[in-house]
Amino acid sequence: MEKRHTYQSGIIGNCSYIAHVGMDTNISWLCWPSFEDSFVFGSMLDKQQGGRFEISSEEPIVETKQYYIKNSNVLCTEIHTASYAYRVTDFAPRFEQFGRYFKL
Repeated sequence: MEKRHTYQSGIIGNCSYIAHVGMDTNISWLCWPSFEDSFVFGSMLDKQQGGRFEISSEEPIVETKQYYIKNSNVLCTEIHTASYAYRVTDFAPRFEQFGRYFKL
């Protein structure tokens, strides 16, 4: 079996913006709509005032798993509790304009 690196967060981006997605689905960093703009979610820098987005569980989390779908930039985060499990799938699309893909 292939051993993979594990990190505290995964990254999604499209050459225009970037987001850090934690093992608990917490988006702790998102600069929008481009790298040059201010951040929308910045709890990575300031947990109290930085802001974040999270899909949270009503029950305590028992296990988490985060991985990219092979050969893609699609990030999956799986959350398991004692009663149920769910998966959050994140990606950053590229957009087409004038017959070619571009950055916003």
